[in-house]
Amino acid sequence: MHSAYRFYGLLYLDAATSGGVNLSRGANPVDTYLRCAATCHASFARQGETFALITNDSALVRGRLAELGCAPIAVVEIPFHAVVPRGTRFYAAHFKLDVLDAFARGDLGDHVGLVDVDCVLQRPLVLSDALSVYEISEQVYPAYGIERVRGDLERVADMPVPAPRWFGGEFIAGSSAQFRLLKTGLDACLPRYVAALDTLHHLGDEMVVSAAIHHAERSGLAVDDIGQRAQIVRWWSSKTYHRQVPLRDAAACAMLHLPSDKGFLAEQVGKTMETGQFLRDYEAMFRRKRRALQASRILDRVLRRPNQLVAEI
Repeated sequence: MHSAYRFYGLLYLDAATSGGVNLSRGANPVDTYLRCAATCHASFARQGETFALITNDSALVRGRLAELGCAPIAVVEIPFHAVVPRGTRFYAAHFKLDVLDAFARGDLGDHVGLVDVDCVLQRPLVLSDALSVYEISEQVYPAYGIERVRGDLERVADMPVPAPRWFGGEFIAGSSAQFRLLKTGLDACLPRYVAALDTLHHLGDEMVVSAAIHHAERSGLAVDDIGQRAQIVRWWSSKTYHRQVPLRDAAACAMLHLPSDKGFLAEQVGKTMETGQFLRDYEAMFRRKRRALQASRILDRVLRRPNQLVAEI
């Protein structure tokens, strides 16, 4: 049974062809992202949810999906506007701001959500009446420090932020009215963000949206962190500065975001996306990968590199 929400992924082709984030060496960025989108779409379809792909070149996307043997995906083309110079770190992520603008206008539906294409839906999401977001502060603070994060949020939001929160860019959902409230914060924060590009600890939609949420809450925006209810988890099968939950705990969440496993996700095209089999295959892959990661930690200690952690199974 479909929910009231329409979920969307984003693939801006010019940004993808200039290289991807967290891709294996030699991987074709466009094909990998398209295959990930096909896997994401299949997982949403299995749960009875609507998923479409937003792009700047619908004809190319539809054609390449067919050439790759992917099942048809609804493709939507919207206008995009570059807000940062080409070559800026996480250049592609900034085009999510155009999607949020379209959400605020109601162009894509009354209840909408933006999902990264390297996500897998394992069961239907339970969303509240607030703007549904995913706070990942505990993943950001160990790498950069809470004071650095606070300072950057205050600089972009132009207000005191006594309790800084950082929101992941992999998921956001709500009504068009809620996105209009968020847009008041985005419009206020974006010029300061662009002016501070050379000084911020992080560049991309997460910086702008996190600051905009703090700003828009003063105007009545209410947010619901769905990560607190096991609705979503960002889980890395790579070394991290923060301590992650074990894989078995992550696997219990409704949605998995697997940013370091785009290659694995791309390989799932054409499979049934039955949750149990997907998790068994993923665990088998991670067990192999984990042995190499543990060995690399020994080398890190010998070379006195910063200590990073590997998740438990």
